[in-house]
This record gives sequence, structure tokens and C-alpha cells, in this order.
Amino acid sequence: MNSIASWSGATVFAINLVFYPHAGQAEEFTGKEFAEWSETSQDSYIQTSVTMAGVIFSQTRPTIARCVNDWYYKDNSSDTRNSTIRSAISENATFHPSAVILAIIVKECGSIK
Repeated sequence: MNSIASWSGATVFAINLVFYPHAGQAEEFTGKEFAEWSETSQDSYIQTSVTMAGVIFSQTRPTIARCVNDWYYKDNSSDTRNSTIRSAISENATFHPSAVILAIIVKECGSIK
């Protein structure tokens, strides 16, 4: 199952880079540019980022992976989470959106060390 999740995550990541190639250029992509995207595109980016974090943590920190999964997906709360994450990215517009997402995951699920 882990290999299926890993391949699925890698596929989603690759597709994201095809549609949003600038997203891989951390030094140029910030919350300011993210805010210019449609809400649907923002939601897709957030969901992909959270899912990829979960996939990575499933291989390195299973407890955090479960926390991320429960926090984001439990009770179909991803719409609420996306709104909260969008607000945090907006408040930290000079940072890369993925860094903000990771900071929120650390806040919700604890240290990743």
C-alpha cells in the first residue's frame, strides 16, 4: 500500500508541476502570486501539498502522517481547512505557500524532527 500511495503522490506532484511549473521555483513563488490564482486552483494546490506531506510522513513519521490525515480530511473538513490555510498564506504573503502549509502542519501535529 505504501508504494501505491507513494506513486500516487508522485504522480499528483508531477501533474501539479505540469500545470503550475512556476510552483517549483521557490525563490520566485510567494503567497502574493498564490493569491492571484482562482480559489479552485488554490484548493488544488493546498490539497496536493497536504497529501504529499502525508505521503512523505507516512514513510518517515507515521504518527504525524495519521495526524495530518485526521486533521485535514476528518469529517470532510478540507473546505474549512483550505479557507484557514488560504488566510494564513495571505497573512504571510512574502513566503512560499508550501512553507506556510508546513508551518500549519507543525502547529497542528507537532514537531517533525
